[in-house]
Amino acid sequence: MKNKKAISPVLAVLLMIAVAVAAALITYAWVMTYLSSTTSRAGHAIQIQSVAFTSTTATVYVQNVGDGTIILSDGYLDGTLQADLSAMPPLLEGDTATVTIGAITPPFEAGQDYYLKIVCEDGTFTEGKYTAEL
Repeated sequence: MKNKKAISPVLAVLLMIAVAVAAALITYAWVMTYLSSTTSRAGHAIQIQSVAFTSTTATVYVQNVGDGTIILSDGYLDGTLQADLSAMPPLLEGDTATVTIGAITPPFEAGQDYYLKIVCEDGTFTEGKYTAEL
């Protein structure tokens, strides 16, 4: 064993330091990317203020109750995508938008509970269970 050569202790320490610094830089870059993506939408919030049912449509009144402008993207009824909202104008702070969601066949029934979900472009959403009152 005495004839085998290895790297010097000084070189071994330098290699360990280089590996530790590289790992720290990779972790730092990942954390900063993660934080910048989550804090950009931290203040966004929407809320369904009310829902008006007819036999074939649900008119949903959605308000921007958070900070900043939001863009609505999708409307779901009982877990099924029913409305593409991407063409709607951006919703400013405090503004309310009217979203119309069509009924899944058969038409809406009075007294029946329906689950509505409105999703924004950045992933912010609001959802709830609403009873149809025709």
